[in-house]
Amino acid sequence: MGRASTSTGRVVLVTGEGDLAAVVGNLAARGAHVVLAGPEAEDARGAMPPGALTLTLPCAPGDPAALGRAVDTVVDRLGRIDHLVNLVAARPRPGPLMEMDPLALRDILHSAFVTSLACVQRAYWRWMAAHGGSVVNVVAAGARGGPQDAALAGLTELTEWLAAELAPRVDVHSLVPGPSLNYTAAYQAGAAEAVCALLTRRTDSTHGPVLVLTEDPVCPSRAWSARRTRAQATTGRAPT
Repeated sequence: MGRASTSTGRVVLVTGEGDLAAVVGNLAARGAHVVLAGPEAEDARGAMPPGALTLTLPCAPGDPAALGRAVDTVVDRLGRIDHLVNLVAARPRPGPLMEMDPLALRDILHSAFVTSLACVQRAYWRWMAAHGGSVVNVVAAGARGGPQDAALAGLTELTEWLAAELAPRVDVHSLVPGPSLNYTAAYQAGAAEAVCALLTRRTDSTHGPVLVLTEDPVCPSRAWSARRTRAQATTGRAPT
């Protein structure tokens, strides 16, 4: 598989929007070389432990070209890119789907998985295709509702397709909050721990590519669904 058993000396590119501090702080504490690319990159630098090796690459949100350039910068300056962590912020859009501007849904879909796919593609062709690696998409902020669930369903399918296409050289996962956590501070802290677990082989590979974080350990999920209950997320049974 593409992951290493430790983060020490590994290069991790963290992109997107959301609670960067918890994720990058945990990775840096484990000895990773962390690169931050996104609109909040500079703000998250303060979360790094003293002496941590960090590179910040501020760029506009939802800009695939800028993220591609960030990947190129990481490979050119640090000589490798072992792991990619995409923070996906599914911003709330109140109201039913039938009353929203379709262009607004396009923006949500673009933010949720188009930019993530572009970044994965660039990282794969620049480094991971030849050397292996891993990708974790983390739903870092958002709210439940028709537009958000449509975008997250797309992210689920994207993850499953990429996991199949890129195996065994590159491992691909997505991490989403279960109903019991739903974007709380507990989810943000748990997600940071789960990302490190995924990058260091401490998560059971039988869980599959899409993982739901509940108050219990990370559990398997086949799809994002408004009908999913906490019991279903814990047992891994698909919603009916």
